[in-house]
Parts: sequence; structure tokens; C-alpha cells
Amino acid sequence: MKGFLSSCGDGKVLLMSTKAQAILDEIRELPMSDQRALLLELGQRLGQPRASASAELYGEPLTDEDIDQSARVTFQMLDEEEKRAGSR
Repeated sequence: MKGFLSSCGDGKVLLMSTKAQAILDEIRELPMSDQRALLLELGQRLGQPRASASAELYGEPLTDEDIDQSARVTFQMLDEEEKRAGSR
């Protein structure tokens, strides 16, 4: 059972088996509505509280860290664009 390193989006890296990676690859190929339904069902089976209707439609609310990271990326892109544009 060899493992893959996978980023979970928040800077953490998880080790997962090839079987788990294959399951994730299959899930990614499903239509978005099936992915959402599967996520909700897995959450229920694993004992997670049911997400609110808005979370089901739009995802979880942004954290301060999410907003901070988004701002950093946005300003970095703007700085790079400004450098490429040069003076007028």
C-alpha cells in the first residue's frame, strides 16, 4: 500500500493510500451534484453534523486566513501586472 502526498488546501499535507487516491480520482469525474450528495452522505456516515443549506450551495464561510491569503494573491497579481505594464 504505497501512499500519495496530497494537499488539503490549508497548507497541511496528508498521506493517503493508492486506493484512497483512486477513489478521489473517480469522485472528481462525477457531476458536481453527485459530488455534493456524496460529500453530505459521507459526512453523515462519519458523524459530521449536516451542513446548512447555504453551505451546501456555496461552501463553508471564508475564514480570516482564507481572506488574508486571497488578498495576498490578489495584490501580488496586481503588482506583477503593474510591473509588466511599465510607465505610460
